[in-house]
Parts: sequence; structure tokens; C-alpha cells
Amino acid sequence: MLRTARVLAMAIVLGALPPMAVAQDVTWLRPEWTVEPAPGGRARVVGYLYNTNIKYGTNVLLRVDRIGADGAVTGTYRRRIVGDVLSGGRSPFDVPVAESGTYRVTVETVDWVMECR
Repeated sequence: MLRTARVLAMAIVLGALPPMAVAQDVTWLRPEWTVEPAPGGRARVVGYLYNTNIKYGTNVLLRVDRIGADGAVTGTYRRRIVGDVLSGGRSPFDVPVAESGTYRVTVETVDWVMECR
């Protein structure tokens, strides 16, 4: 029994076992945004992230993709939401981007908690 435990521990340490995936349901968070001009010819993707979950969202990471005329992603920007996104509430976001254009905002990750920290 001890030998089996050691082999299992070594396999985990050495990465021989596949990592355990933790599913994150990001569908409870809905972004709404616009693209606004910024000084120096740059732009910003600004908007709100709405939470329809009964839990609070924390450690939220947004991905903003610039979409080219052919529909391909031509650039990607990432930004963390500051603070918790309260249940039934919304949180603002502001992501500096290179230039005006067409963008898509996606929630990459979120941790769900039952109360604010």
C-alpha cells in the first residue's frame, strides 16, 4: 500500500497524470461594451459586466479580441475586473486597445463565491 502511494505521489509530481480540470461556468456573466476613442489615436473598450448568478464573481479575467474584416482575430488584450461582481449587479471595465475597430469581449475565468470579500 505504501509503495502504491509513493508511485502515485511521484506520478503527480512528475506530471505523468493529466491535470484535473475545473469547470468554470462563465455564462452567468454578460458583458456589454462600446469602443471609445482615446488620446493619441488609441481606443478603449469600455462597458459593464452583468452578473445573473446567485453567487458573486471574483478574480474575473476578460479577453478582448480585435476582429478583422475577414472575421479573424487580429489582436488580443486581457484585463482583470477590479473587485467582485455582485449577484444581480454589474461592474465596469475599461480595456485600452491599439485602435478603433470591431471587438469581442469574452469572460475567460471567474471564481464563484457566496459573499464579498
